[in-house]
Amino acid sequence: MANKKKNTIEKGIRAPIVTVMGHVDHGKTSILDAIRNTSVQSGEYAGITQHIGAYQIEHNEYPITFIDTPGHAAFTQMRARGGKAADIVVLVVAANDGVQPQTKEAISHANAAGSPVIVAINKMDTAGADTNNVKQGLSQEGIMVEDWGGDVVAVETSATEGKGLDELLDAIGALAEISEIKGSPDNELEATIIEARKDSKRGVVVSAIVRNGTIKFGQKVVASGLEAKVKAMMDDTGNQVKEAIPSDVIEILGFKEVPQIGDLIVEEGSELEELAVDEDRIEIVGQNTKKTIGIIIRADTQGTLEAVKGSLAKLVTENVSADYSLKFLLESTGTPTESDVLLASSTGGIIVGFNVKTPSSVTELAKAKKVVVRSYQTIYDLIDDVKEALEGTAFDEEAKIKGRAQVIKTFKLPSGDIIAGCMVTAGALKVKSRVAIYEKDPADLTDLDEPLYRGAIKKLKNKKEDVAMAGKDTECGVLLKPPFEDIAKELFIEVL
Repeated sequence: MANKKKNTIEKGIRAPIVTVMGHVDHGKTSILDAIRNTSVQSGEYAGITQHIGAYQIEHNEYPITFIDTPGHAAFTQMRARGGKAADIVVLVVAANDGVQPQTKEAISHANAAGSPVIVAINKMDTAGADTNNVKQGLSQEGIMVEDWGGDVVAVETSATEGKGLDELLDAIGALAEISEIKGSPDNELEATIIEARKDSKRGVVVSAIVRNGTIKFGQKVVASGLEAKVKAMMDDTGNQVKEAIPSDVIEILGFKEVPQIGDLIVEEGSELEELAVDEDRIEIVGQNTKKTIGIIIRADTQGTLEAVKGSLAKLVTENVSADYSLKFLLESTGTPTESDVLLASSTGGIIVGFNVKTPSSVTELAKAKKVVVRSYQTIYDLIDDVKEALEGTAFDEEAKIKGRAQVIKTFKLPSGDIIAGCMVTAGALKVKSRVAIYEKDPADLTDLDEPLYRGAIKKLKNKKEDVAMAGKDTECGVLLKPPFEDIAKELFIEVL
């Protein structure tokens, strides 16, 4: 591999960095393990440092670097901090299960990062395997495979039987060759951190992949604003090395504090040093003066996503006297995810959605993490709220709301009980919560406004299922105790 790798590097082209993503239990780990087992000599495999988070294999005499432990959350973090998590994403979809929620999430992350996708239709050996169902599901998410008239390569695999792996690696190699991924040992150092931790015996251990330049033993480097001198380096087989070049996987000792996953390691004094600081790597619009608000945008389509982002950027740039700025943490299509909440929580940001609904699990996590998540149907409302947030207090009031919903329809049961079909607009409704009902929006109430009803929530339903809680942006059925005979459309329910 050394000669082939040297020849490739001399042309300014490096090995591709690949991450494998997909829904839980669809075989992501099985595919990675099968590739590693078949591509690494048995004598070397036992020596591989299992926690390094990446490894390099050789296929047809050319190297391919795999990140084997990114997960969607880490991928999001890498993307949000400005680093490209991978050159190529392998999207694993089980042939017997089709496109699932985390499949869609992975597609959103790949699109947001601008990484090309290769589909591995896995578990072809299982009963119920249906490739057409997979391809149809992918087409609905904008992934059109070649035999459906698109340009995305799809490879049928069985990780347990080792079938299709060579074809998958061929596809990766072909896409990498077309892409001509640039990287030279003579350029300035750029290495992406994929894992970082503090070890009780070894100190701070940082796993990274070199994307450009060369990192050497004894070199002074910077990451996340932290300085270090490289005291030791190990490759993905656990052997100590003196230097590493583009696409090499390494462990580095020498940092005194733990840097952030996704940040760049660069040479101290380099022109790229400012990129190694988190805040400078996230796109910021406006002058960071009196107030900065971090924002994650989720929209139904790429077109509306760009329109929302453009409108928000315009809000800041056209107001030349503004003492505020916007920090775009992440922009992507699809519904808000738990990864988004974690990212917003760690950066003090908010999440806004346009024409998308927020899953109840995300609402629950956001409430626990005290992250504001709001969805909008009109871009004007979204812009107005963000403007208010920048100017002062907009989302602060919402944080004080325990739960608020509006009645959108009513149903009378054979028992005589009335179910109010509601849309939760803020906070959450919970079984046994004490509530009041008003004719007008509680946000507009004065001290003179009295409720039409006071009582409690006896039952909550999501479709036909009883639930304990209904979060923001979800529809639910509400049964009150005591009954309120005059419950009607357009009334408001407020949790006390």
